[in-house]
Amino acid sequence: MATRQGSGARPRSYNTDALVLRSVDEGEADRRVTLLTPGLGKVQAYVRGARRITSRLGGHLDALNHSRVNLAMGARWNVVAGAESIASFGRLKQDLDRIAVALYLAELTGAMLPEEAPHPAAYRLLLDALRAIDGGAADIRLTARYLELRLLEDAGYMPELRVCVLCGCAVEPDQHRFAPDLGGVVCDACVVPQGRALPLSLSALKVLRHFARSSMAEGTALSAPPALLTELETLLGACCLAVLERDTASGAFVGHLRDMRRRAAR
Repeated sequence: MATRQGSGARPRSYNTDALVLRSVDEGEADRRVTLLTPGLGKVQAYVRGARRITSRLGGHLDALNHSRVNLAMGARWNVVAGAESIASFGRLKQDLDRIAVALYLAELTGAMLPEEAPHPAAYRLLLDALRAIDGGAADIRLTARYLELRLLEDAGYMPELRVCVLCGCAVEPDQHRFAPDLGGVVCDACVVPQGRALPLSLSALKVLRHFARSSMAEGTALSAPPALLTELETLLGACCLAVLERDTASGAFVGHLRDMRRRAAR
């Protein structure tokens, strides 16, 4: 719910559910948080005095929390005026493997989305992933790979999985490769510069297509051998990084994201 100054004006305050993608200390007692909301999209906001012992806001705005927040929308800075936790995903945060994956997914989501542009599908996607990881998902790596593909779709970079991106012909079984920076699968008949195409097994292609047409629960209800999980991680990681590297402003962050992926894969 928003309170407006007048027709067409930016809301003065906004009440919304939000996922805390990142929380960074600012000054002596404040925090700057990156929030993902269903209606506003990704929003940066300050939390005044969040690190003081007496603060009633700080604990509700830890990274990965799902909270209800009241935002005071400023011309230059947004400020969190109120917050209440909906879910803190405590079980997830007590497991090093699960929190590494969850933090990576939060960072990736923040990197893929522009500021203050609604992406309700991405919000729901990340929320479902955090719930699955916190709830004991059978294979958190499949959950991560599913989110990567569907996040690419929501951001407008869904890789082509059925026809060759160069000639437009339907790919034949076991006669295909994957070219992340070209946008998807390429057939063996087309020439691709050395180093721009990755091997793509038929099993990996089937899983990617399954992800593309399924809900998270259905898409991750698979039993994948370690070699296939590693292949999917390589393919989708290359896709995400190819998209981010197109934006020169994301250059430093791409290195940070690579490090997070390595930690999440251990």
